[in-house]
Amino acid sequence: MPRLAVGQDQQRSLVRLGDAIRARRQSLKLSQEALADQAGINRTHMGEVERGKRNPSLVALMAIADALQCSVAALAGEARL
Repeated sequence: MPRLAVGQDQQRSLVRLGDAIRARRQSLKLSQEALADQAGINRTHMGEVERGKRNPSLVALMAIADALQCSVAALAGEARL
């Protein structure tokens, strides 16, 4: 099976991560704005992370996981990273 270009692999990983964040946020009945506020992240930036358009820093990912009451490892596992 041919390997995808590295950029495509990374983009798919970001989309899966965003999907995992969105699913957890919705399960907690949080709006995107409320999650961004709790994580100390700009709402626009949070939306881009959820859509896989932005690669969050480790510090931002830790803040998001904390606001979602889970670990970064749990989010990574849900995203199949």
